Amino acid sequence: MTTKIYAFYNNKGGVGKTTLCQNAACLYAEKNPKELVLVIDLCPQANISQFLLGGGHVGYKANQRLQSTATRRNIVGFMDWLLNANAGFTSLPSSYSTQVQPYNSHVTSNLHLIAGDSFLESLTLALNFATMNPANIFAWREYATAIRRLCELELQKTNYEDMTVFIDCNPSFSIYTQMALVSSDSLIVPMMADFSSLEGIKGILMLLYGKYPSSATRNYAAKVVTFNRQIQQFGLTLPKIFELPFNNFTSNLGVATAFDAVREELIDYSWKQYASDPSIFQNCAVPPTNKREWETLFVSNVKDFHTAGKVSASLGIPLHKLPDQNNYIMPNGEPVGLPKANYKEALSHLKSFVDKL
Repeated sequence: MTTKIYAFYNNKGGVGKTTLCQNAACLYAEKNPKELVLVIDLCPQANISQFLLGGGHVGYKANQRLQSTATRRNIVGFMDWLLNANAGFTSLPSSYSTQVQPYNSHVTSNLHLIAGDSFLESLTLALNFATMNPANIFAWREYATAIRRLCELELQKTNYEDMTVFIDCNPSFSIYTQMALVSSDSLIVPMMADFSSLEGIKGILMLLYGKYPSSATRNYAAKVVTFNRQIQQFGLTLPKIFELPFNNFTSNLGVATAFDAVREELIDYSWKQYASDPSIFQNCAVPPTNKREWETLFVSNVKDFHTAGKVSASLGIPLHKLPDQNNYIMPNGEPVGLPKANYKEALSHLKSFVDKL
């Protein structure tokens, strides 16, 4: 049995992380029917759960029903179980995943979901206290690796041999985000071509990998407990940076010129980080020797979905399924025409991204 876990994370919000994660998971599941594909929603807003469970108001109501069950069969139910003295997995947890297809006929049967919950953020304080348990010096490690162990147990409860997991992370670097990152193999960092994203990638390199921008920052970090120090202390591994997808890619001439200028600066910075320490990036069969080779391996474009994205999210229809029709009825009864040409390039970008997984 094999388990691959991809974390979609950026400490900058609004970069299209959830949209890419949900559409990539749905397309990957369709292309790999012999694998269990599990989506874990670690955003308290639970947007990816709402999408997968039917989209719009339908998905929202379905997720509310999961939250209202006695055992809360979702991510908060699992965190509750951990907090009830189970972080060492001395007993086995219930299944906290839900097969998506009974809620959404537009996805394949091998797609499952550990749904999000608005109460997740309220558990942060309890989780932080639990990881600092003075009676258990291994508490932080047990919590930090809990999501991977949960994934492996979820796979064992099925007839599938292999599993690929897509985790939609919250932008905040909270304890549950740390749990997702430590449990992951590969890190996907969606970005926008703006200077905020440049600061975002610098923040990720500092938070996760201890790549401090100055000696002063490095010296300050040496005096405090940091995430990277915890990783080293417990002998844990971090996910390798797998892909840097640029969201809102556009071919409009004026906008494209400005986009490309900032994009090039981001690529240049990220390439220099690879050249300095390739160990934090995904291993390559043939390592790149220059920036353009590196860009081919680690950078992709995701054209903005525009109207197609709104239709997709409202109806719970993955982007790759939209070509089945040209016209859709929105939840308020309004018809929407959706010519395939409007999102042809976006769909091409999505397929190219999924082919890399």
